[in-house]
Amino acid sequence: MASKLITTWYLQYQGPTLSLPDWPTDCLLMEARRPSPELSQFLFHAVGTPWHWFSRLSWDYQQWLDHVANEHVRTWVLYLDGSIAGFVELNLHPSTPSAVTGSTEAKQCSVELKFFGLLPAFTGQGLGPKLSQAAIALAQQWLQAHHNTEKPNIWVHTCSDDHPAALATYQRAGFVEYHREQEAATIPVDYAEAALCRPYVHSRLAQFQKP
Repeated sequence: MASKLITTWYLQYQGPTLSLPDWPTDCLLMEARRPSPELSQFLFHAVGTPWHWFSRLSWDYQQWLDHVANEHVRTWVLYLDGSIAGFVELNLHPSTPSAVTGSTEAKQCSVELKFFGLLPAFTGQGLGPKLSQAAIALAQQWLQAHHNTEKPNIWVHTCSDDHPAALATYQRAGFVEYHREQEAATIPVDYAEAALCRPYVHSRLAQFQKP
């Protein structure tokens, strides 16, 4: 592992209330209602490794299982002609993180657009803006329907190691920067090796070898 200085931007959605987009007939956005470590690990790896996402590469099977079984985590998968094209992961925070509000005492419930993206084969086809719209609309609906929030607090963070267009994409979608920080992050020296996800593979095999 190596240390690298990373800039992280925190942004809050300031745009209007959105409705779910109209998808082409060959597209389907469906929530993954049954917790599946295999599905979530695949989505993170397939979408994120071209941009060197590393935050969950070291997770083992149990960590993935605990994550997807959390009622505060919801995932939607985008299909195109029956193939997985992308995904959205939303995380509910009962108390808004202070990096977003600037206050350590903030109690407002919020939804974080944790991960969002397309597999490389499905970029450049106009799906990104629709998936972004869907992510915001789903976050708004989640807060409004279940947490009685009049002004839904939806936020996202991105960093200098993410897709080079990520920050501008979020800003075009209606997100406004609230906070910025720079700190050293521990990243894999050999990303290709880390992307093999050996802790996950070995622990998954051990999981199914249990008596």
